[in-house]
Amino acid sequence: MIQKSIYPNIPVRMPLVRLKTLFPLVALFSIAFFFWCVDRYDRAALMRFKRPIDHMSNQAPVPGQAQAPSHPQIQVQPQTLSSGCEVDPASAPPLPFNEWLVAKNYTRAYFRPHHVSPKTEFGSLEDVNTPVLAPFVEMDRGTRLPPQYNTMPCPPIIDVDVAADYDVEETSKLLFGLATTVDRLERLLPSLLYSFGDSKAGIIVLVPPTDDDLSQQEMYFRSRGLDVTIQSSPLEFTARYFGLVEAFDEHIRTVRPNTTWVSFIDDDTFFLSLPSIAEQLKLFDATKKHYIGSLSEASWQVDTFGHIAFGGAGVFVSVPLLEVLTTVYDECQSWGEQPGDQKLGQCIERFGNTPLTIWPSLYQMDMQGEVDGVYESGRRIDSLHHWNSWYTKDVVKMSTVAAAAGRKSVLRRWVFDQEEFINNATGQSIRTFWVLTNGYSIVKYTYLEGTPDDVINFDHTEKTWEEDPRGYEDSLGPLRPKDQEGVIKERYLLKDAVVVGDNVHQFYTREEPDSHRVIEIVWLGPRNGGGAGVGGGQTKY
Repeated sequence: MIQKSIYPNIPVRMPLVRLKTLFPLVALFSIAFFFWCVDRYDRAALMRFKRPIDHMSNQAPVPGQAQAPSHPQIQVQPQTLSSGCEVDPASAPPLPFNEWLVAKNYTRAYFRPHHVSPKTEFGSLEDVNTPVLAPFVEMDRGTRLPPQYNTMPCPPIIDVDVAADYDVEETSKLLFGLATTVDRLERLLPSLLYSFGDSKAGIIVLVPPTDDDLSQQEMYFRSRGLDVTIQSSPLEFTARYFGLVEAFDEHIRTVRPNTTWVSFIDDDTFFLSLPSIAEQLKLFDATKKHYIGSLSEASWQVDTFGHIAFGGAGVFVSVPLLEVLTTVYDECQSWGEQPGDQKLGQCIERFGNTPLTIWPSLYQMDMQGEVDGVYESGRRIDSLHHWNSWYTKDVVKMSTVAAAAGRKSVLRRWVFDQEEFINNATGQSIRTFWVLTNGYSIVKYTYLEGTPDDVINFDHTEKTWEEDPRGYEDSLGPLRPKDQEGVIKERYLLKDAVVVGDNVHQFYTREEPDSHRVIEIVWLGPRNGGGAGVGGGQTKY
């Protein structure tokens, strides 16, 4: 179409596309392009969602090539098992979060228990003749191990003999009793479950009068694994302890007639192996009268309360002697408000005609402050007390290793990595070695030049607690001083322990001015777990 021009003789042609037509076309094109982009983006996102691993880089840094800094919130640790290794040297440790957060110097070792007869006896300090600890490496925040761990040789696995526990069947003849409150019973449930949970022993608990439904509370504890009977008693606390005499007698007549031994305990009495307790009691003729227990380690406590079995360590009374106590119960109960274990001892002394038999491996633990010396002594320990009052030690965490290595591995001692360095200038040597007290600590000892090899007698108990040592020589002696000239000690205390599958991972830590140091000990448990009854069955050997 031709339009007339304002200029003569110059025709004007109409535009092929008018502006009012162009705008809608542009809009339509833009909308179509938008939806095409959205579709393309969604497809890419869907592919990343379906196959996220395809989009994760696992390439090692190229030497000499600068790497972009990154601070990921989650660090993915390579888990490729080195060819032929039983354990992966590159696997990340299962650190608790408070350890995960801290930069640290870290090393790890693997132990594998070989269970032998429960009757096997070991020395108080056993040698490990193969290297144990690798050099410490720096580990940043999180659980990322240094790159060299991906190329390390297979870590050594230290095989050690451990006595299996005795069968739990014998514990069915034991009946324990304590006076406490339901609140304390719940607070101490983990330690009670370790001591009694996989046994066949019964427990009677006398609590003060309450409006709570005791049958419901009893069901609560039974559902957690305790064979417990909770009874209300109007007596005051100290009288309630001796009141167990009547409670025992009635329970044996009506519920557990096969009982041969009763035991008076406190709610914080901790038994490392109840089957071992039952096995020890088999040495006595249960048809006769027996009064068995331990004195306090502190002589001043014995001077105050007398030559009695102290209740926190555990007091064992045969049923024939219990029957005598039942006949004189009212008279003995009327004597006053002295501690229950003292009243029990005085009643037996007056009417029972039965001397106290000392069981030295039951520990009352009447001491305060740092009690490392007792726990690290290598002595046989069958019971512990006061661990959450006079001093603070997490005995349940300490005993976690039993889930892999068995109850009789707890507090066993091994010495390892013994080295000697000669000073060429002086011709004298510096010696270093490590001592593991399983579940409690790892201590590195350094003997400086000129220090005699026998400067420390490890059969002597290190005196680390607060009280005067003279009050403990008879029970825990000979004692050795905490600090000795020419000896440097670096103590790593157990901070945490976790069960992962069949294995137990222990974390021993030490604080130094320039570093936080962590030693992980991994105990490789038998397949399907159950170390010496902790996992629901007796360890086979």
